[in-house]
Amino acid sequence: MKENIRELLTKRIKGLIFDLDGVLTQTQEVHKSAWKLLFDEYLLTVDDKKFDTTSMTDMDYKIYIDGKPRYEGIRSFLKSRNIELPYGDKKDPSDKLTICGLGNRKNQIFNEMIEKNGVETYRNAVKKLKQWRDLGLKTAIVSSSKNCEKIIKRVGIDKLFDVRIDGVVAEQRHLKGKPNPDIFIEAAKYLNISPENGVVFEDAISGVEAGQRGHFGLVVGVNRFNNGDALLANGADIIINNFADLDLFDNPMIAEYFDIPKPLIFTQKTDIFKSISASKPVFFLDYDGTLTPIVSRPEDAKISPEMKQTLKELADNFTVAIITGRDTKDIQNLVQLDNLIYAGSHGYDIIGPDGMKKEHEKAGEIVQLLDKIEQELVDRFKDKTEGVQVERKRYAIANHYRNARESDIPYIYEVVDKIIKNNKGLKKGEGKKVVEIKPDLDWHKGKAVFWILEELGLDDSSKYLPIFIGDDITDEDAFKALKDKGIGIMVGSHGQETAANYSLKNVFQVKEFFEKIVEIHKNKKGNE
Repeated sequence: MKENIRELLTKRIKGLIFDLDGVLTQTQEVHKSAWKLLFDEYLLTVDDKKFDTTSMTDMDYKIYIDGKPRYEGIRSFLKSRNIELPYGDKKDPSDKLTICGLGNRKNQIFNEMIEKNGVETYRNAVKKLKQWRDLGLKTAIVSSSKNCEKIIKRVGIDKLFDVRIDGVVAEQRHLKGKPNPDIFIEAAKYLNISPENGVVFEDAISGVEAGQRGHFGLVVGVNRFNNGDALLANGADIIINNFADLDLFDNPMIAEYFDIPKPLIFTQKTDIFKSISASKPVFFLDYDGTLTPIVSRPEDAKISPEMKQTLKELADNFTVAIITGRDTKDIQNLVQLDNLIYAGSHGYDIIGPDGMKKEHEKAGEIVQLLDKIEQELVDRFKDKTEGVQVERKRYAIANHYRNARESDIPYIYEVVDKIIKNNKGLKKGEGKKVVEIKPDLDWHKGKAVFWILEELGLDDSSKYLPIFIGDDITDEDAFKALKDKGIGIMVGSHGQETAANYSLKNVFQVKEFFEKIVEIHKNKKGNE
């Protein structure tokens, strides 16, 4: 299997794109110090009775400045203090109170600090860069800084890149700065690679956002300043603390990002938006891994405010149902949107607006049987395994082993199989790092989809287009049911064959897909 992974990644990864400050060079702290000195100087001239003159904090730097073009950083920080300045001219002297003047003063301070103290590289990062170059990979340096060329020459790494797209080049070519993906896409263009075959290394929130918006195959968040969680929340696919720990080619986790099973909606030519425009789409969505990233503990899978708002906009314009393995009440509490249909326990329990309700006729028998075996599972795992989480749902019991020891997994399956054998009416269900005990009934997510369509009178295929989006093996029932009747979209990969028609790389692309659908719908209505 390891050889297959290496062969796959060697074939798929064609280029590497590096940010400079905080990734390859230790200049971020110099930049931060220069910014603080600049704003401390300027805020002394501001009337503190009219404006917020609070000094720049580390959080201000991360949110308003880090990774952005210099003048945009000035504008963004001042806006956070409700201060407005004229833009001015890029040739403004450093003592002129304009955005450009302040930006030029910041550059002056930065260069003085560099001249005085020099620049250090992250040695492990540069060592890896050289190793990857020796393997024949194309490389690019991408930075919002106009000092990029000067710095990479000073530290002797300028010959390690096939192309440089920095603040100077971006200005010349009228490229927008991060979090817009322009400079990353430009780098990929000059490397002659597709974004889906590229890896982005970034330490800034605006940078990982740009990498995701550019639809790159892998966005690596470099956790230099204890901001790994923020990087993951804003676009990083994986986090590294040290380049020495990163194996780019013998890595099953990375392989998942480059082994996407179906055509990617945003990075390959597909006709999906044309198909959607021709009909009225009806959306059916999984939750974990689709609306939220997969997490170690199910109770920590919280929908982000941004995704929730996007989901609300989608539901304001279309019929939207969430069909999940979670209990119905659980998913309602997590999402808390009134205009959605909630189908819990893989569709055994469905509720929706205007009194919609369906519960499987054998619900009572199922619950009693699961009550009986729940404690048995807990007792069997308690002393013989470590990290197994038994999650009781109304119509199923999920045994999560994401945090379990590898050596415990065969025993977990052995226990589940034995309980199913000894109790009639049960069957096994599998997902990502979970094995479930479920009712052995002729009902699944696909049948729930068609029940909802029929209940709402949306089953006319000449008018309505059902779309199911999911990431797990349990979603395959819906993908198969919609074959030739709708569209199935796989998020990421579950490592097996899929009946889906298309792929989205991750939760970030799911959100972007929703935004695109809403935009098309509004434009269509505006033209009617």
